[in-house]
Amino acid sequence: MYLEPDCMLMSHFEEPKVTEDEESPTEQDRRKKMLALKDPVHTVSLQKFIYEKLKAQQELLGERGFHALMETVDTEIVAQLQEFLQGF
Repeated sequence: MYLEPDCMLMSHFEEPKVTEDEESPTEQDRRKKMLALKDPVHTVSLQKFIYEKLKAQQELLGERGFHALMETVDTEIVAQLQEFLQGF
């Protein structure tokens, strides 16, 4: 089963098009957008984040401890993780 990566790209260069019926963005709207652009949800790769966290646990627990921990995880979850992290 292949899961298509889901992502949302935001750019500070894109200003929404304003029609005659709409009001132009307020300073508060611009501030919220700038905060959202700094949000890790929009700036950090989920694959990289998960890979780094698993690698850190592997280094912390050692090869044997990490393997024992991963054996407690549902096999379907492990298979999905492996597929998701292919290429890392």
